[in-house]
Amino acid sequence: MRGDVVRGLVDHEPVPVALGALTVLSGVIDAVSFLALGRIFTANMTGNLVFLGFAAAGEPGFDVAAAGTALVAFVAGAAGAAWLASSIAAPHRRSSARSRRRPP
Repeated sequence: MRGDVVRGLVDHEPVPVALGALTVLSGVIDAVSFLALGRIFTANMTGNLVFLGFAAAGEPGFDVAAAGTALVAFVAGAAGAAWLASSIAAPHRRSSARSRRRPP
């Protein structure tokens, strides 16, 4: 039985197998961080949005401050990373545009 599973994985394309492995890894990281950090999802912000929705609906036991802080930190980190990436790429884009211009 085990050999069939291994052969089945080897016969598949590498991308779906890698995506499946990354999905499992993301779930493990989410579960461990959820338990270790006091009911906060770190791998996926979807969980924190669900918690905020439950809290907004009046369900007891959901910490709005924790989920909101995680969500704000995620958005700030994503915005900061986008700004940093665009500022690093901006000089390269300008020099590439100048090198493509034809002399008059």
